[in-house]
Amino acid sequence: MPDLPGRPEYWNIGYPFLGVLVYLTMGVLMVCLTYAFWTRLRVWMLGRAMPDLGPWGPRISRSIRLAGLDIFGHRRFLKRELFPGLMHFFLFWGFIILIFATTLGAVEWNWHKYVAPTVGFEIPTVYARNQFSLLWDIGGGLFASIGLAMAVWRRYVMKPDRLNTFVDDGIILSLIGLLLISGFLVEGLRIAVTELNPQSDLYDPAAAPWSFIGYLFALAFRAGGITQYGGEVSHFIIYWLHVILVTISYVYITFRFTKIAHIFFAPLNAFLRSDRPLGALRPMGDIETLERFGASEITDLTWKQLLDYDACTNCGRCQDQCPAYASGKPLSPRKLIQDMKKYMVARGPEIIEERNGDSKPWIRLLPTDDLESEKAPLGEPVSMVSDAVTEDVLWSCTTCRACMEACPVFIEHIDSIVDMRRYLVMEEARMPATAEGALLSMEQRGHPWRGTSFTRTDWTEGLDVPVMADNPEIEVLFWVGCTGALEQRSQAIPKAMASIFKLAKVKYAILGDEETCTGDPARRMGNEYLFQIMAEQNITTISNYGKPKIITICPHCFNTIKNEYPQFGGEFEVLHYTEYVADLIKDGRLKPIKTIDTTLAYHDSCYLGRHNRIFDPPREIVNSIPGVTLVEMEPRNRERGFCCGAGGGRMWMDEPGTKVNHIRTEHFLETEAETVGTSCPFCLQMMNEGVGSKGVSETKKAKDILELLVESLGDDVPSS
Repeated sequence: MPDLPGRPEYWNIGYPFLGVLVYLTMGVLMVCLTYAFWTRLRVWMLGRAMPDLGPWGPRISRSIRLAGLDIFGHRRFLKRELFPGLMHFFLFWGFIILIFATTLGAVEWNWHKYVAPTVGFEIPTVYARNQFSLLWDIGGGLFASIGLAMAVWRRYVMKPDRLNTFVDDGIILSLIGLLLISGFLVEGLRIAVTELNPQSDLYDPAAAPWSFIGYLFALAFRAGGITQYGGEVSHFIIYWLHVILVTISYVYITFRFTKIAHIFFAPLNAFLRSDRPLGALRPMGDIETLERFGASEITDLTWKQLLDYDACTNCGRCQDQCPAYASGKPLSPRKLIQDMKKYMVARGPEIIEERNGDSKPWIRLLPTDDLESEKAPLGEPVSMVSDAVTEDVLWSCTTCRACMEACPVFIEHIDSIVDMRRYLVMEEARMPATAEGALLSMEQRGHPWRGTSFTRTDWTEGLDVPVMADNPEIEVLFWVGCTGALEQRSQAIPKAMASIFKLAKVKYAILGDEETCTGDPARRMGNEYLFQIMAEQNITTISNYGKPKIITICPHCFNTIKNEYPQFGGEFEVLHYTEYVADLIKDGRLKPIKTIDTTLAYHDSCYLGRHNRIFDPPREIVNSIPGVTLVEMEPRNRERGFCCGAGGGRMWMDEPGTKVNHIRTEHFLETEAETVGTSCPFCLQMMNEGVGSKGVSETKKAKDILELLVESLGDDVPSS
């Protein structure tokens, strides 16, 4: 065996004279890559400052855990889609191992050949030569090859509708395939004329099988009668072809910024993601001092939002989870981000030129896909809102967060959508007529239910419900919400909650006429000004009573008070009723005793589940009720739950075509359960309408789980 601790990586390539070109080439490519990133950085920095980065210590700590679970462990990939998750896992780890092995091999070869003899000692060998060869082939031979085969099968046989980058994918897969094949050929030729060649100084037949993929190629070359000279010439040529392919790949990444660039941008995007609570939107700041409202240009967005667009891999996972897209609406989260990227790439250089007087085209790194000629054929200026992204797209969003939950690179789609809605509403006064009516009702009457004749306290008629103004010494403030108080079907929910408070002997009170809308619909429809007025009014009202613990029945009220009021100084302890009631049951203050003979499919509210990670308490309540059998709407439950269609202000907007809640009702009917259980007044309305629209209201029911719980508590439940 030759006196070399590692594989002779630079055998036969003319080292050091030609071998030094490898390092020069890599150096030049790194300079090109750095320059390309710098030019892109100039575009990102056109955006506004990001106010919610948060402290760096906790961010670094979170990111380390995230890297272990979601980057190296691929949790976010594997838990949603096994085949593409495994595909990416094999590709990722295959090339990680290849890069690690190549770098380590080069360092060791150069150290032992040129450094160790000079300094008089050897670098510690942290791996045996044979094990290193095995590691190399596991990465390049198995993992990367399996991942590549799966990618080709998925792209050209399975052909998912969401994949639409055929040319780019073909180029990337071809480059990966050629890199792997040329690498195998180089390895096989080296083994054939060295380790399996008795005339070679590097003859070592015992070591050859450890490089099991290269060994198979070497056996084929030996069986074909390859000569020493022919093997060396072939090895030399293919080695440098391999280097050229590596160079081409770097150049392609550098000057095209295709989806493969996510290997750089995705970790950066994940590390710099917002520090806000999941359910909170970013505030606009002091509206009285702002010169512009919302976003009509990339300079109105934050630099992190611009980074989002480059981080997007165009994988389409967000599109697959989007309820608007599933129901035939014009919104595709994938396409929205890609359209914003095209606009950013086309518009960014123009803004830089306008600001700096720089007319050089150095920064035009990506094709614009003829955005201007396609969107504005008559030569009108292309706008970000209406041209790059249409108004119908923006108003289709339910803000359910399914896209963000599915995104493997942590893109925050909702921020961009709401920022553009803010521009439409606050700058242009352009919005659907039904949305305008709801906002007008909120402004004039303090709630979005324009047609209701109920008052805030009508639901308490016949009940002994205390009011805060008369009972300031209480245990909890019961926040009823607009829908529970003012929508007839939903009034059963606060009535049930009042009964539970009394049975559990909880000292509670409501605000009554002092309560007004939390502002959630206004904020998500884009009227930040109205939201802030309502938020400040409610914060003052609650604070006047000493900031009591707040219990809500509406996840939207819960999310707004808990996650968004702190942006304006409103720090309160807030619980959704599912959390509070589940604890009452655990503590023995509530004991469901009456059997309710039904099978129940629980529907996860988006703002309770995905936005606030409350999945178990509702199920604990259901499981505590004797006779109720809980079933799941697999696979669209918990984090992957399907929206009812009412969020983001969509409750008060017309919905042409297929309705989101009708799709969700189909999910319920597929379970063959008798009851669909909800924990949100919006969801209850939408599911109730869905059951009626399907003509099954005689056999299927939509109920809030509080209604079932009260029924199970027996005859001792107080009605007032």
